[in-house]
Amino acid sequence: MKDIYRKINLALENSGYSRLQSNTDFRLLGEGAWHEAYLVKLKGNHWLVIRFPKKQAYGKSVSFNWQEMFSEYSGNGLYYQQANAVMPGICPEEYEFYVDPELTYTIESYMGKPIDLSATDTSVGRDYGVQLGDFFRKMDDVKPNLTGFGHLIWEDGKLKGEYNVERQKFMADEKDEFLLEWAQLRDTNLSFDRLAIQEKLLQCLENRSFSFVSLTNQDTSPENLIIHNGRVHIIDPLPVLYSGFVFAGNHVNNYQTLFLTYYKSPRYVKHQFHKHKEVLHALAAGFEEGYTERLVERKRALKIEQFLQLFSLCHTNYRVLLKEINKETYMRMGDKQAIESRLPIYLEELEAFELENL
Repeated sequence: MKDIYRKINLALENSGYSRLQSNTDFRLLGEGAWHEAYLVKLKGNHWLVIRFPKKQAYGKSVSFNWQEMFSEYSGNGLYYQQANAVMPGICPEEYEFYVDPELTYTIESYMGKPIDLSATDTSVGRDYGVQLGDFFRKMDDVKPNLTGFGHLIWEDGKLKGEYNVERQKFMADEKDEFLLEWAQLRDTNLSFDRLAIQEKLLQCLENRSFSFVSLTNQDTSPENLIIHNGRVHIIDPLPVLYSGFVFAGNHVNNYQTLFLTYYKSPRYVKHQFHKHKEVLHALAAGFEEGYTERLVERKRALKIEQFLQLFSLCHTNYRVLLKEINKETYMRMGDKQAIESRLPIYLEELEAFELENL
């Protein structure tokens, strides 16, 4: 722990904060796939979170990549800035980062503890979902001052989206990819109602639109939802310049389906999400309400993207079964038996999925 204490003090000094008073003024807060997070206490009961990148992730050594790290950390800072402008205090208001081969870190305000699903009933969970959906909708209404779309990259001294093609061409290419994925699933020996799924997929692809780009968030897992005084806060986002509906659909699909079926994967096993089905579904339903404001057109667009996310989830799991599973895939998705057990669930959900009167 001496080395960690030294690194924390170096990071604090480098970003203009005072050193820790004692080596008891910090503790390990948590460990994700890519970072270790430490809670530190400064003078005046000032709490901060410092994250350091790990040397290994998903069983592989992580080499230093300045551009990737600078892109990620500056993208997070931009997301926090815009989020707090839209809804003050929803994200950390203090945020610093530094990228160097000898010392790389982020520093941000401590927001509190992640949501405790076991202590959350469905009524409260739905309220949290409404709050989050309302925030997503308000973020969608802000036009970002950035070019391109996709994940954020730092290039030529500024942030921009990784894709620089026309949106309509990109949508056309995505449509072709979905149709190719459907052909691969259709021609398997899996047992499911092909006509029902095909009709819904074609409906979605024909009625999908991508008229504007917003700064949205691909990672809103329960680990990143902080609850304080009955309010939802967000940390550790994965910012994306994209249609807000796409990642609103991603969020609903995650809480409706993915988290509940990935409990055998090492990445999620500690959370035992399958034991909290009712609360996760309440969070998803509340999000849909807050995001769509119960407007028919918005609900229809959200349902299209939720269906496509579920379809991609099904296809991804099927494709993984066709090859050897490496350690990273195992950590993320589990073994072949776990993956095989999910496919019937996804196919049944696709068959039963109700689109909103397209």
